[in-house]
Amino acid sequence: MRIRLSVVTLCALIIGASVGKAEARQAASGVTIDVESIRTLLLSGFENNRLMDVDFVRAIPDSALRWAPDDVVRDFAEQIEHTALDNVMFVVMGVTDGERPSFGDPDNYLNDKEALVEAVNAAYDWVMESLRTIPAEELVMETELFGQQMVKWRVYLQALEHAYWTRGQLVSYCRAHGIAPPRYRAF
Repeated sequence: MRIRLSVVTLCALIIGASVGKAEARQAASGVTIDVESIRTLLLSGFENNRLMDVDFVRAIPDSALRWAPDDVVRDFAEQIEHTALDNVMFVVMGVTDGERPSFGDPDNYLNDKEALVEAVNAAYDWVMESLRTIPAEELVMETELFGQQMVKWRVYLQALEHAYWTRGQLVSYCRAHGIAPPRYRAF
């Protein structure tokens, strides 16, 4: 039987569940954390997020792509951009310390659903490749993100949490257009 693991499971790991033999770091509580298990869970979370972001883009009518509930919040396309492409910002700021790559011209992808899907997929591909290729020893190195000290794998977790929070705001955008929001894919 295949079990789908979610960010909730990842949180259980963080809180203190021991997950295996490949010990990469000893937590202050004395609990051993398996970095490869964390990497696998994070990759699963990013893939689920990618699918959910694409589901939201495909669900909204073209006429609502640039709609916002008022003029002080992001419109639908900008909110998707913020959900998906800011994952890259988190990783650049807290893990790679490099330049943020471009995923196309915002004037194009914010106004065209298929171009937006391409930008979303490219951003997730970039984040997931960075996670696949970072050595386990580096994933447990300390870094700083938004003034907080954390190990690098937590930067990826912060990106996932930010995406869930930001995407959740799109539910009301869908409902305002009489559309049931796409299903939650974590279970």
